[in-house]
Amino acid sequence: MPPTPTSLPAELQQAYENALYRVFDPAGAVVHTLRVGRCDAWLKQAYLAHQSSSACYLTACNPLGQRLSDAENAQRMQQLRTALQRQGWRFEAGQGQDPAALWPGEDSLLIWGMDEATAMDWGRQWQQNALLFCSADAVPRLLWLR
Repeated sequence: MPPTPTSLPAELQQAYENALYRVFDPAGAVVHTLRVGRCDAWLKQAYLAHQSSSACYLTACNPLGQRLSDAENAQRMQQLRTALQRQGWRFEAGQGQDPAALWPGEDSLLIWGMDEATAMDWGRQWQQNALLFCSADAVPRLLWLR
């Protein structure tokens, strides 16, 4: 599928491309790191375990790239979790991290079974610049929302 276009500055696009998309176990330990454009064997196995063929990595933090306080971001993430639970989505906790440490880590969720159109709707609802989408080929890619 062709990449979605974006009006975001090139340096911000590159930051999303380089980010480490961490996935945690229930105890909060990192179990895996997803990378844009890299076929992921762990993801293929996780699809089987979750009876899914897609996943979406989404945050509610820092809407439209505007940094919020830790408390505001925590509140938004709780609201996202609650909204997903109400609709029956299964997800794992995570954190997007900038390897250059120019941007603080953002709490995120890896949501199982969410298709691309639904993922984009959720991303826009939570005012995100982009989200990481993983299709059946298990190659995470960015979907630009602005």
